[in-house]
Amino acid sequence: MLKPLLAALAATTLALAAQASVLDTQTHPVASAVEPYGVFHDGITNFVFVRLPEGWRFVGRDDVAMSHEVFLDAGTGFVYVKLSGGWKFVGRSD
Repeated sequence: MLKPLLAALAATTLALAAQASVLDTQTHPVASAVEPYGVFHDGITNFVFVRLPEGWRFVGRDDVAMSHEVFLDAGTGFVYVKLSGGWKFVGRSD
């Protein structure tokens, strides 16, 4: 009885993981070089922005990290950006 339950749990976990992933993006010091789901880190203010398909979103200030990861949950469209203090929810990509 335990094996079928574990198998079902593993299948569900894999199905959910297939819809959400950390994207292969880069952090740029120049906003014009940023592709959708890329990150712009302004070196003067240390403000971080992510470029979503519908436009720019302010993420926060990060005085420590100069490189940031972007996580997209394709099922919900939720987007998160990893700052030096942890992951931050920035909104939903439409």
